[in-house]
Amino acid sequence: MMITIDIDALREYMLDNSYAAFFVGDFGGALAELVDIENASDEELVEMAKRQGIDLKRFEARNV
Repeated sequence: MMITIDIDALREYMLDNSYAAFFVGDFGGALAELVDIENASDEELVEMAKRQGIDLKRFEARNV
């Protein structure tokens, strides 16, 4: 089954999680991840989310 992902919402969610990790103390890893998330193509972002175990159904675009 294919779904259409709201990439902007997914990117924002992933950035928020990385900012939280940055402020909790994982400075190096979170900073590198922030840059990767900001620069990732749509496809790369989805792959990153899959590797992190993010449920992509939460980001299904409703009005396609």
